[in-house]
Amino acid sequence: MSFFRKNLLQKIISLLIAIGCWFYVMNDQNPQIENSYTLPVTVLNLPSGYSVSKDLEEAKITIRAPRALFSSLDTKNIKIFVDLNHIDTGVHEVQLQTVLPSGFELVSVDPGKITVSVERIEEKSVPVKINIAGKPSSGKIVAKTNLSLQNVKVQGPTSIINKVTGVLGIINVAGMNEDNTFNVSLIPVDDHDKQIAGVHLATKEISVQVSLAKGLNTKIVDVKPAVMSNLPDEYLLKSITVDPDKIEISGQDDIISNISYIPTQQISLEDITQPTTMKVKLAVPKNINAPGNEITVRVDVERRDGLASGKTAN
Repeated sequence: MSFFRKNLLQKIISLLIAIGCWFYVMNDQNPQIENSYTLPVTVLNLPSGYSVSKDLEEAKITIRAPRALFSSLDTKNIKIFVDLNHIDTGVHEVQLQTVLPSGFELVSVDPGKITVSVERIEEKSVPVKINIAGKPSSGKIVAKTNLSLQNVKVQGPTSIINKVTGVLGIINVAGMNEDNTFNVSLIPVDDHDKQIAGVHLATKEISVQVSLAKGLNTKIVDVKPAVMSNLPDEYLLKSITVDPDKIEISGQDDIISNISYIPTQQISLEDITQPTTMKVKLAVPKNINAPGNEITVRVDVERRDGLASGKTAN
């Protein structure tokens, strides 16, 4: 016992010097350093039946620790989060909180707060819309589509779900020559068929039966005026023009294949003594479809003595 008491003061001083030297050496070999990381911001305690959106998805965190600790650091063990416990619906500014591994010290978080919007999740039923793309093989048209579901339930935050007016599926029938069944993926859309993000569909795919029928072929043909030869003797027909001079017709292939032009109804020149513009109906053959059944015809005449005739009559 006397050994420990002998020169006690000197021994204590020596011990303190040794400890100080150890800290000096450790700090010199393993100094405190700082590092920064950009990490995702997570959400805790979001009430069931609600959704949250954040104005920032990530934040920058700066931490301090001895250099040796950083060599084995897994950033997955660093947490940046907001706690939504006791927060109601609406827009809120919330403090960012952190969890650090042992031995690490928080220096800063940038930003310190973020804005969150908390909304109730709602559900509604909307109709299924099918858009047909492409054209079936020649002589065929889409006659009918039979959907396995007419309506689908969609779910999402109130502000988003209010924009959804339907779900849309697209079927490409290009070159199709017989009835077929398609599995069609659906997307939520607004009333302009623009896709709406952030919506969950209870049913993401439906079955659609597409039935074809014998269709009509189309063809571009000339328009020709049918003019009666009853122009007064003292006048000459200078020209006759039509507008449009070509139209698209449709019908069964065996019918329109033999048609090269569509005539107008008979145009009488009996009372025409000056350049005249008139509306004339087309003489469309039976079983032929032509868009717009009336064209503009301009008849230009002159007197046989060469004198110019009067103004255009409409």
